[in-house]
Amino acid sequence: MVCCFKKKKQEVIVLLEAVALVGRTLARDGDPIEDLVLPPPRPSRGDKQYLVGLNFLMAGTKRGLSADMVEIDPAVLSRYRWVGNNVGNRPQFFLTTDKLEYLAGPALPNLLAALQGMGRLETGFHRKIAFLVETYFSTLPDGTYVLDPGKIGLAERDFLQHAWDGSSGKPRERAKKVIQAAAGELKRHLLAELELKTPEVVLWSVLLDGEILAADPSYAEVVLQSKEGAAAKGSKKSLPGVCSVCGLKKNSVTFDLAGLDFLKYYITDKIGFASGVSEQGFTRTFLICADCLRALLLAEKYARQHLNLRAGPVNFLVLPSFLIEQEIGREELEGWAAKLQARVGALSSLSGWLESIGGRGGLEKELEDFLLELPYDNLALLNFLFYQKSQSEFRVLALVKDVAPSRITHLLRHSYRVATKGEALLGADRAWWLDLTRIYQLIPISEGRRGVEHKKLLYIYEALLDQRPVSYHFLVEQFVALAAIYHTGGFTGTNIHPPAPGYEELEMGHRMLQANLLLMFMREEQLLEGGMSLNGAPELEGLSGEMQDYLREMKYGEPATALFLLGYLMNQIGRRQAEAGYRQKPVLEKINYAGMPWGKVMQLTNIVFSQLRQYDILRYNEGLFATMKRLLDAHRKKWPLSPQENVFFILSGYAYASRAAIKAREENASENNASA
Repeated sequence: MVCCFKKKKQEVIVLLEAVALVGRTLARDGDPIEDLVLPPPRPSRGDKQYLVGLNFLMAGTKRGLSADMVEIDPAVLSRYRWVGNNVGNRPQFFLTTDKLEYLAGPALPNLLAALQGMGRLETGFHRKIAFLVETYFSTLPDGTYVLDPGKIGLAERDFLQHAWDGSSGKPRERAKKVIQAAAGELKRHLLAELELKTPEVVLWSVLLDGEILAADPSYAEVVLQSKEGAAAKGSKKSLPGVCSVCGLKKNSVTFDLAGLDFLKYYITDKIGFASGVSEQGFTRTFLICADCLRALLLAEKYARQHLNLRAGPVNFLVLPSFLIEQEIGREELEGWAAKLQARVGALSSLSGWLESIGGRGGLEKELEDFLLELPYDNLALLNFLFYQKSQSEFRVLALVKDVAPSRITHLLRHSYRVATKGEALLGADRAWWLDLTRIYQLIPISEGRRGVEHKKLLYIYEALLDQRPVSYHFLVEQFVALAAIYHTGGFTGTNIHPPAPGYEELEMGHRMLQANLLLMFMREEQLLEGGMSLNGAPELEGLSGEMQDYLREMKYGEPATALFLLGYLMNQIGRRQAEAGYRQKPVLEKINYAGMPWGKVMQLTNIVFSQLRQYDILRYNEGLFATMKRLLDAHRKKWPLSPQENVFFILSGYAYASRAAIKAREENASENNASA
């Protein structure tokens, strides 16, 4: 147990050392707050975005509030020091925020308390904040400070009292409702004065006689201390010691890492893990200095903005770690990270990259140019952090460590080769490109159990990135469950989006062919564990050359080939049923998507023979049926496939037949156009 704990601690330190190096590389000289400035809290939809300043009046005897507005750009974000809000239960005190309720409630009183705690009572900044709280705020019966619209002349003098009397619940709940009422009154007057609509206002800030209070150096000290937590200079929880990240002896180190976002997940800060089950016990486990903590904060911010990607519903961060201490400039690192994001983004969703280059002309050349070796590729490893983010919780789903950048390049090239094979075998279609998002579309996930269900998806992602084996039988079970959703229309509560009405069968066929290509991809990567049915390719007479090519590439053994042919024949019957006016083809109802043991397969074989005769198409398919029956009989004494495999290969044959018909129509249309 102790050994495992030490190993985990060492892995954490290695990861944090790497991330801190990125943060130190990105750090600018001068104003440290500049590195913490964030982009706007929500992306622009094409409309202008504004920051509205609450400009309080102090000069002379006049008291009141006016509204300032400025269009948001990077310079404005920097000047007003937009660094986000505190998360969880940490007190709010930032002067620039996207929540007007914070400025109408706790922000200024909390900032005043923070300045007092830091001993900044004699500064001009402290006097200004104290003036605002004393002049424009009132206290509720429970002691909560609230910006009073009545004192500003925007409402009746007893506005807060009426709001309190009209609220219900516990005092804390009532205070929250009063703050919301005060913020709503402020917003109504300020937006009317500026002639702005609510969606146009993205940020709010505080001014005093036109002065931006967030630009004051004393405010920067408070922000830094908040971000650095107990590691900040002068903190009561800091002590002299050795930093676990940089290894240097410092006058101020701490175990309190509340300011971090996702990295704190990897640091055991629960009291039960501390030596002696006390906070002092952490001094013998994990400590960090202010410089390293600041570097980690910066690296976290940069990763969230520039190395944050998505595959289906799963978010993930790409955290680079350099094998040796590199002298890399900020511009070099940013350029490399941008190219890295594009490359990993293509692995996440190749359709986006294909759209970016337009068309298909010169695709191989485009891909080779895109995959040219990047600087530092041989000197860096990548850590993939898969996570879910809620308003106050960052939940890590999986961490895949030490992935070489060349692995991403290899997977992209292999995906291209598989897509090229798919096009040759099945006709042109971008559906044959495999990426993380397309894999997500092949794995049914119950939306109500995402935390558990996402493990199925991450199991495959981790295998691809870290070259771990994947169970063939697991994949087949997922593919059959996917087909059942399309057949029954059971899309509700799953991650599978319903196609347009009437296209369920066509879409199911597409997915089954993609599933076969994924199995081929995994087999060629030598990641497929099990799957003895994919270890051969029998040479059979009576099959078209194209079908032979497909079976050969998929490595179907004789039992799988027999079921494939059975599914192909069922498709021929289904086409005749559609021509006869059936909207739902009865032949598909003969498949049990929960699995079909050997006895049920033989019953289905007899039904198919009967219906081939019924629809007078046996004469066109007699050779295929005979081959199928011979292969089934050859293995009937010891049938090697599971009930789920039986269903999967039948559906694969059915899907292939549908696609072959589409491909033939496309080729005929192309020939007719060429001869016209």
